[in-house]
Amino acid sequence: MSDLLSIGRSALQVNSRALEVVGSNIANAENPDYVRRSLNVGDTTIYGSTNPIYGNYTGVGGVAINGLVRASDQFMESATRQTGADRVRTEITVQWLDQGEIALANNQSDIGSQLTQLFGSAEELSAVPFEPALRGQFLGDIEDTVARFNQTASNLSATTTLMNGAASQEVSELNSALAELAEVNEKLRPTQPGTSQQVALLDQRDAALTVITEKLDVEISFGDNGLVDITRGATSLVDFDNVSPVTFVENAGGAFDIEVGGAIQPPPTNGTLGGLQRAQSDISAVSTNLDGLAVQFATELNGWQANGRTDAGIPGAAVVSHAGTAASLSTTGLTTDDLALASPVGVANGNILAFVDLRTPGGTEQQYEGLVLGQAQNLLSARSESDAAAAFDIATREARDRVSVVDLDREAADLIRLQQSYEASARIIQVARETIQSVLAIF
Repeated sequence: MSDLLSIGRSALQVNSRALEVVGSNIANAENPDYVRRSLNVGDTTIYGSTNPIYGNYTGVGGVAINGLVRASDQFMESATRQTGADRVRTEITVQWLDQGEIALANNQSDIGSQLTQLFGSAEELSAVPFEPALRGQFLGDIEDTVARFNQTASNLSATTTLMNGAASQEVSELNSALAELAEVNEKLRPTQPGTSQQVALLDQRDAALTVITEKLDVEISFGDNGLVDITRGATSLVDFDNVSPVTFVENAGGAFDIEVGGAIQPPPTNGTLGGLQRAQSDISAVSTNLDGLAVQFATELNGWQANGRTDAGIPGAAVVSHAGTAASLSTTGLTTDDLALASPVGVANGNILAFVDLRTPGGTEQQYEGLVLGQAQNLLSARSESDAAAAFDIATREARDRVSVVDLDREAADLIRLQQSYEASARIIQVARETIQSVLAIF
C-alpha cells in the first residue's frame, strides 16, 4: 500500500509541475524569444541502500521529474540565424540604394533633364545668336546645370552621412548584444541542466545570438552547458565572459570600416552591417562617378568655349571651374557678352552650332544616363535578392516554429490530458487509502 501511495503522490507532483509548464507556455505564447518547454519525466529508481526490502531497480516507484526540455533544434536555429542575417542584409541594401536613387533624382530636378534643357537652349540660340534673351537663357541653363551637380553631390553626401550614423548605431547595438551574451555565459556555467533557470538563460542566449548574427557575420562555437564563444576570422569577440568590442570607423569618401582591438577587420558581408557596407560602397562609387562627370562637363564646356570667339573677337574664357568634385563645380561669373558663340573664322553662330557635338555617346549627358541606369539596375538586383531572401527566411522560420513556438491548440490539448492524468493520480491515492482502511477494518 505504501508503494501505491508513493506512486500516486509522485504522479500528482509531476502532473502539477507539468500543468505549471503548460501555463508558462500559454503565458509566453506572444513572446518571440520564448522557446516552448516540456517536462522530461522518467521512472523513479528504488535503491536498496535506502530500502532494504528492495534491490536497485526502476518501474515500480512511480515517476520523477528529470528536468525541463526546450523544444529547440540546434540545426534549425542555426539555419534561421543564417536566413535572418541574409534577409536583413538585403533589406538594408534595398533601403539605402533606394535612398541613393532618390538622391540622384533630386526631387525630379535631376542633372540629366537639365543637360537636355541646356542642349535645347543651345539649339534655339544657334538660330538667333545675337538675341539677348536666348543668350541669357543659355547661360542660365549652364548655371542651373552646375547647381544640380552641386545639389546631387550634396544629396549623396547626406545619404552617406545617414548611413554612417546607422552603421554606428548598429555597432553600438552589436556591442550591447555581445556584452549580454558574455553575461549569460557567466550565469550559465554554474546552473544545473534542465532547471528553470538554465532554460530561461538559454532563451536569453539565443535572443542575443539572433541580434549578433543579424548585425554582423560571425562564427559561433557552443560549449558545455550551453556556453557560447563568438569569433570573426582569427579575432575573438566573446570568450566566455570576456568581450572585445567592435569599433565603427568612418572613412571620408569611402565605405566605413570596423575594427576590434585597434585592428581593422575584413568588411562585413552579412547582417545589417553587411547591407550598409554594400550600399555605402555603391553610393560611394556613384559619388566618385558623379565627380568624374562634373570634371568632364567642365572640360567639355570650357573646351567648347575656348574654341569659339566672343563678340569682341577674342577666345572664350572658362565658363566653369572645379576642384575635382561635383560639389566644387561653380560658374566663373561670365556675362552673356563673354559667350564665345562665333567660330574662329568669324561665323556668328559657328561655335554654338558645334555645341551639339558634345552630345555624343561618350559625352556628359549620355554618361549621366548610364550612371542612373547602373544605379537602377543595382537597386532592381538588390530587390530581387531581397525577395528571394525573405521567402527563404519565411520557409526556414516556419520549419523552426513548428518545433519551437508555442501552439495554443497543442497546449489546450495538453491541459485536458494533464487534467485527466491528475484526476487519475488522485484516484490512485484514494484507492490506496480505501484499501488500507478495509485492511485495518478486518482487525
